[in-house]
Amino acid sequence: MQYYWTLNVILNMRYGNIREAEIINHIKDDWFGNFDCTAIIKDIDFSVKLIRENDAFIFDDEYLLWAEAKKGSEDTHIMLAQLILTIGKARTFDKIMPPKFLGAFDSEKIVFVPYFEMQDIFYLNDFNWNVAPSNHETREFQLIKDKIETVLNGAPQQTF
Repeated sequence: MQYYWTLNVILNMRYGNIREAEIINHIKDDWFGNFDCTAIIKDIDFSVKLIRENDAFIFDDEYLLWAEAKKGSEDTHIMLAQLILTIGKARTFDKIMPPKFLGAFDSEKIVFVPYFEMQDIFYLNDFNWNVAPSNHETREFQLIKDKIETVLNGAPQQTF
């Protein structure tokens, strides 16, 4: 039984011809206005966390999303692979409690995947985390991209 999903949100075309930083600001305001999106975590482009109103949280920061952002229109599998390589290279998950979701967005779409679906990648033996996330030709990049394709292709798609 599948108990995860991906969500593709078709974004308003007003995000079309603007810079990456501006897209991030629009996504923050239009989609995550009730959350804290101010934290900059290493080289992760975008983060979303709950606003802490009291001491009810076990952890100081409870992240919901870490995401890769691109201007224009990019392949979601490539964006997610770059994000995973960025997280793994910095071992961010060892320093900060990982989010519920990993995501990627550009001027046209947002895709979310549950963190637990990708978590095993971070503990692979014989894996070179020093490869550049932008180098799509490495064995590591292809391994991650294949895993993402398996997860996303097996998940029901919802478009809004």
